[in-house]
Formats: sequence, C-alpha cells, structure tokens
Amino acid sequence: MKVPAYIRNHESVVSFFERWPSFHDANVLVCEVAADSIRITLHTWLMTGQLDGKGYFVLRNHALVTFHFDGVHTVQMGAFEAGNILFGLEISPCSDSASFHVELDSVIDKSGSFSAQSGEVISVIPCTRDGKAL
Repeated sequence: MKVPAYIRNHESVVSFFERWPSFHDANVLVCEVAADSIRITLHTWLMTGQLDGKGYFVLRNHALVTFHFDGVHTVQMGAFEAGNILFGLEISPCSDSASFHVELDSVIDKSGSFSAQSGEVISVIPCTRDGKAL
C-alpha cells in the first residue's frame, strides 16, 4: 500500500506497523460524521503469512487507529456505520490536488466514501486482539 504522506501524523501508523496497512478486516469502532468533518476509529492489525495450530493466519500488532478528516465534501456515508468491517481503506489524491479521496470498502455491503481537504492520524493505540486498549 502506498503511504498517504498528505495525512498528518501518517508516520505513527508506519512506525507501529512497519508499513502502511491495508486495513483488511478492520473493525469500525467509531464513525462520527459532522457537517464538515469525519472521525473514524478502527481496530486493525497485521496478518502474517504464518498459520496457527487451527490453520488460521497469525495476526500481530493489534491497534486502535483514529483518523480525523476536515473539509469533507462529496460525502457518501449513508450506509456506513460503527460495527462495520472493512475489506480495505484506500486514500488517494484527487485530481484537483487540493483534496484527497477516502474509500471505505465494506465486507458487508455498507461501504462509504468522501473527499477531504485535510486529514490526520489522531492516535495509534496498541490493543488486545479483542480491541481493548493496553
């Protein structure tokens, strides 16, 4: 995944995960949509190539990642809500170069998207595999 360097504090995500994750299977814990801003908290992790004794992929680096976006426009978040599970999160520059686009692809057909003028990683908090902050 390409690191969205235009997101303030993106380095905290890269530092914790040793790369920018895809956010595949991330649980949406918080989704607050206001008139001109959006705040999202995800429980995410890295999936390794190793299998456990039951044949499941070993997951590591569980964390609660909170994003805040300002100057939002072109919002399509009607079905998107907390409790959702992501197939992935993609952040890409818009053609106008004054904003970027956020695509929240849901595994349960409740996807959302929006564009924003600015964004920030508010926090990356280590957590348990159940999403409880350490």
